[in-house]
Amino acid sequence: MDEIFVLCQGVSLRRTGKVRSAFSVQGEDVKGILSAPLILPAARAFIKVVKEPVFFFLELPDQQDSYRTYYLDNCTKPVAEAIIKRFGELLASDGTARFGFGSNATEEEIYFEDYQEFSAYLQDPHSFAKELEDLGVKEKGDFETLWKQLSDDNVGSLSTVEIEGETVFDIPGALEQAGMYLSQEE
Repeated sequence: MDEIFVLCQGVSLRRTGKVRSAFSVQGEDVKGILSAPLILPAARAFIKVVKEPVFFFLELPDQQDSYRTYYLDNCTKPVAEAIIKRFGELLASDGTARFGFGSNATEEEIYFEDYQEFSAYLQDPHSFAKELEDLGVKEKGDFETLWKQLSDDNVGSLSTVEIEGETVFDIPGALEQAGMYLSQEE
């Protein structure tokens, strides 16, 4: 079955061409692109295969065309799942925010980037690869990306979305009491 690639609400592109959800494994790195409905299941699959404690991070654009990075460290897997349950739709829908999860114990990490691409570092990438395959994501040596589709006549844009009165810019404040902080490593 040939899937239709679904853009996130905050990602705009006239044509997606032959882009399909796919990933490749190179050493300890897994890189790929995900249709919108697969972003949160992939985040959950990553959390499932790494060791606790885990951390959540969020990169938000600022006025200087750079990003501010916020962290919430030393979470249990149920806390990470609660973050996905509470903010996942917003995170997966937004075009401007970048986010991810990692293991404080092993430095393993998944990073959801612009135009629905992701990269992950894992000591055993094959366990995560199996999870992705179980989600229906195909492993390919080379795959199309939305970045490759961008051109003068196929212009793309990334935008902030609002869901139920909230944007990704509300997340750091909402998680401040839980310990979310702004990284000073900018």
